[in-house]
Amino acid sequence: MKKRTHPQHTAGIPQSPRTGDHCPFNGWWAPSNDEKNTHFITEGSLMPSINGSAVVWKLIVRRLRWEEEGPAHDLPPRGFALDTI
Repeated sequence: MKKRTHPQHTAGIPQSPRTGDHCPFNGWWAPSNDEKNTHFITEGSLMPSINGSAVVWKLIVRRLRWEEEGPAHDLPPRGFALDTI
């Protein structure tokens, strides 16, 4: 079994993982030399190669807009129950 590898971190920001490293977290990643070629890669997955070549990956987007804005709905008020209507 391959030992799980993580890129080095600098001040909480991960260095660029390479093909074969485990993805440090979910997000949209692109080869560092082709930022328009984005791929969604999930945490723990192996960073893929591009056209059979090893590449260095760059994080493009980590957080999705809805995560920053919070939930799209309000939770029911405390104590609310359908049988009290």
